[in-house]
Amino acid sequence: PKLCRCPAQLDVEEVVRDSAGRMVTWTGSGFARVRDGAGLTFRVDNVPYPMDYELLLRYEPESAEDWEAVVSVSSQVLPTSSRCGNLLPSEQMYRESLPHSQRYVLLSRPFCFEPSTPYEVTMRLQRAGVTQRHPAAFILIDSLVLLPRVSELPGFHGAEAAARQEELERYQCLEVFRMAPPHPLAQACARLVCSVSALMHGGALPCQCDPQGSRSSECQEQGGQCECKPHVIGRRCDHCAPGSYGFGPLGCSSCNCSPEGSVSQLCDQVSGQCQCQPGAVGRQCDQCQPSHWGFPACRPCQCNGHAEECDPRTGTCLRCRDHTSGRHCERCQDGYYGNPVLGSGQQCRPCPCPGYPGTRHYHGTACHADDETHHIVCLCAPGYAGE
Repeated sequence: PKLCRCPAQLDVEEVVRDSAGRMVTWTGSGFARVRDGAGLTFRVDNVPYPMDYELLLRYEPESAEDWEAVVSVSSQVLPTSSRCGNLLPSEQMYRESLPHSQRYVLLSRPFCFEPSTPYEVTMRLQRAGVTQRHPAAFILIDSLVLLPRVSELPGFHGAEAAARQEELERYQCLEVFRMAPPHPLAQACARLVCSVSALMHGGALPCQCDPQGSRSSECQEQGGQCECKPHVIGRRCDHCAPGSYGFGPLGCSSCNCSPEGSVSQLCDQVSGQCQCQPGAVGRQCDQCQPSHWGFPACRPCQCNGHAEECDPRTGTCLRCRDHTSGRHCERCQDGYYGNPVLGSGQQCRPCPCPGYPGTRHYHGTACHADDETHHIVCLCAPGYAGE
């Protein structure tokens, strides 16, 4: 199957520095949450046609504050196409306002991108009109969009092209791609945009639906979106949606990270391991760490030093040692006497009735020490009596 891919947005990978300065990659699914004064880098390496592209940044503030972006476009490789060859690979700088009432901004100047050349679009995001950075202020960045200057395409020259250009402008065909998700295309726009896409890509493109993640090999004519299996996303249905993992023939599985025990609802794309809060363990971060119980209010097992583990739900100690028993290993098991509570200085010793538990001559069931005489008082088995 073939598709007409609309030239609305190029796939990019985004990279954000965390508070410790480490680089953290972000695939572009959902938002990147960027702290006041932090940087974000988009890597662009799949431009289909050498020409000027308008740069559009989609964003969403977390508060009623205006922000600004200091943006630079650069490449370490010299341009080779005749269209972009007169531009040096030095940085082109933009300073753009990001009003809190808007959801996207079109950068003030286009930039000439060409195929087979890696570019970096780097931006520093900060609150406008202030000099002091605030560590608790964030802005949500959705995506960077490259919109082609269609007037440069061969099919948009001459008298016939003027009519196409007029139609594009009249129906605002390219404007619909400024918002995410784009509005449905008017019928006239669908025809025109596919013409733009065909000119840029040298014809229609194959769907390339992933055989594991897609329900079929067919895709939408505009945009080329394949029909994805559960929790699978991407134009080709080739990776798991945020909050899911385990890409395979059945799609992906939900992470189901515990809201109490996890840092977020995202998990490792392969193993499904959620990122746990301190004290929580397990794939879904829904269990207490060893020797603790009562998730999410985890607390240490109380076993008087005679066991390490307890039931994770009830706190009852498991596998009491030293001949102890009880919820907290706080008493001696039948056939033994003493005080096994931590700090008592005593331990459980076998009842001498008259032998010891497990021997042929033992005829008791339990015993205890008399409080006054401290003599051992045996509880005899049926058919036996004490002295």
